Amino acid sequence: RRGTPAPPMRRRLATSAAAPKKTLPSVLSIQSHVVYGAAGNSSAVFPMRRLGANVWPLNTVQFSNHTQYGAWEGLPTPNEQISLLVDGIKQRGELGRCDAVLSGYLGSAEQGAHVVSVVETVKQANPKAIYCCDPVMGHPAKGCIVPDGVQDFFREEALKAADVVCPNFLELGYLSGGKPETPGECVEAARELIKKGPSLVLVKHLASAGFEPSRSFEMLLVSETEALHVATPLLPFDRAPTGTGDLTSGLFLVKLLQGASLSEALQHTAGAYHGVMQATSDANEYELQLVAAQDEIAKPSVTFEIQTL
Repeated sequence: RRGTPAPPMRRRLATSAAAPKKTLPSVLSIQSHVVYGAAGNSSAVFPMRRLGANVWPLNTVQFSNHTQYGAWEGLPTPNEQISLLVDGIKQRGELGRCDAVLSGYLGSAEQGAHVVSVVETVKQANPKAIYCCDPVMGHPAKGCIVPDGVQDFFREEALKAADVVCPNFLELGYLSGGKPETPGECVEAARELIKKGPSLVLVKHLASAGFEPSRSFEMLLVSETEALHVATPLLPFDRAPTGTGDLTSGLFLVKLLQGASLSEALQHTAGAYHGVMQATSDANEYELQLVAAQDEIAKPSVTFEIQTL
């Protein structure tokens, strides 16, 4: 199946396969970090690098492990450090090489203000750079797990600054002010977000709003004029691994930066995601088996059909 050509994007977001792109795009990834396991940058950085991106990790928190264990050690990064670290890159004269900012879990709402400031600084250095916001608020089956004020930051500030936003269906509902329960309602909710700023919305997990939530892991990609759907088998786990959304957002962003069409980017993301989940299931592990699945990340062995809604 041929990839669907990307429509003309607002806000400098180029996704045409014909667009000239650097061989190795550079991504400033502002997310959490865990010493053990896979979440935030610990889930996204290696896969993005395996796809062929230069990744500059900036950690919003450093925890011993992800919070779904119920207990952890570690602290958030001091808020001002986010801006200061990027200022250091700017002083080296290297910020113009940044093609995208990717943000994920925030340790505080105040960190969000620094992220938006960083996006503005990066775009001043490289006007073609894009901002991909993964509005981490929680998992549909687990509820919201972020500090006070972070949800409001995503809805009131991040949306206006973002070129791409990657919510799950729970986050989609909060950001749009509704409760989408079907794929069609999710498309409508995504287009409400597009009215507020971003050109693309990747709903990285439809969960109960999908066509077959008991059998499939479903993703939805929405632009102003298109809605693309893909489904992969829902694999059985005693405990669902954490970090899958961080993985998905990073993979999708890199494919866009490499010039893939929207359907090609979604298709690769779905195939790579499935490859990682299959390797994790085969190993009977709770933490994502990213290194074991690295060849699947680079070149998925299973191709899933993209459907236009």
